Amino acid sequence: MHTRQRRFTSILAGILMFSAGLSHSSVAIAEEIKVETVQSVVYDRHVKLGGTVIPFKEVTITAQHPGQINYIAGIEGDAFNAGTLLISTDDDSLRAQRKAAVAQWNQAAYAYQNAISQYNRELWSPTSEKGMPGMGLPNLMDQMFTKQMSDSMGYGDSDVEKRADLTNAMSRVKEAQAMMEAAKAQIDEIDVRLYDTKSTAPFDGVIVEKMVEAGDSVQPGQPLLVFAKSNHLSIELNVPVSLMHGIKKGQILKASIANRTAINVRVAQVFPVANGQQHTVKIKLDLPLGAPAAPGMYAEVSVSNAQSQNQAFPTVPASAIIKRGSMPTIFVYDPSTRLVNMKIIRTAKASNNGYLTVLSGLKEGEQFIANPPAKITSGLMLRNGQLVAAKKSDDDE
Repeated sequence: MHTRQRRFTSILAGILMFSAGLSHSSVAIAEEIKVETVQSVVYDRHVKLGGTVIPFKEVTITAQHPGQINYIAGIEGDAFNAGTLLISTDDDSLRAQRKAAVAQWNQAAYAYQNAISQYNRELWSPTSEKGMPGMGLPNLMDQMFTKQMSDSMGYGDSDVEKRADLTNAMSRVKEAQAMMEAAKAQIDEIDVRLYDTKSTAPFDGVIVEKMVEAGDSVQPGQPLLVFAKSNHLSIELNVPVSLMHGIKKGQILKASIANRTAINVRVAQVFPVANGQQHTVKIKLDLPLGAPAAPGMYAEVSVSNAQSQNQAFPTVPASAIIKRGSMPTIFVYDPSTRLVNMKIIRTAKASNNGYLTVLSGLKEGEQFIANPPAKITSGLMLRNGQLVAAKKSDDDE
């Protein structure tokens, strides 16, 4: 009985030793480990400023006269070529006014023609030379003797009467001509108002926002549509005055849209006046064609900081940092012992292109594990790109 118990105990001890051996060998992590060296970077050499992606061109189409919307070309996102009709209002009342103005012009034209005829008749057959109705001989005597005697005795002047009649006829001609011009001006004014009832695309673009629907009544000045040139985009940025002397038109800067990969942008416009309340200057930067952006997106632009203190801090990839509780940690590698040990560090809040600035706990030149596995612990050894448990013989070496 005792012999069987001793055999069972020895078998159990063997199983436990075998399990311990398996547990010890399982510490090895199959993933290939990458080691990098800590680099120092001047943390305040560049400053990131937030801006907004805007269309290269954007116009707001407003109503020019009261009326009812009778046509809308499309909805938000629809693209149109320059000159395409986008929206229009009813013009029935204006067309009626135009007909009335045309009738006035025709009336003035008839009056003008009549005045011209009267003037020509007065010019070639003056009214002042015509006598009173009567027989042929009395009328002839009146023309030959009576008018001549009146002129010589100072009772009249036929030339003055003739000039007065011509002047009167000419005034009627000019009056009719003025009526024609007034009617024509009224027609032109109505034509302009008729033109304003229809709004066309000023350039190739898309409808960004639609404020009205067909059938809505509108008043002058009421916004109807927002139309933008969306295939060319810009970034609108408000730059502090202290950073402006480092920015020039045509300069190339780095920007990121919605935290994506950095792209090059060009300074297209620098506004000449600063904002007196915010003490900033507005600038516009052109995005390259095909940039993954849309109007309204958030953008970050890196601007040179002329007031930099040139203080360098270590930087490491954010992927190399593992949270242990609430504390950020990093695993450093000692090439002399090939051991990996954990260090608690303090980092800045903001990351720059996937890198974090280390404020304390790490020095330039130290080596660290760039891709730490989730089960990594202090005391492991790096051998042939693999993390394995360190044996005592390895430690002695």
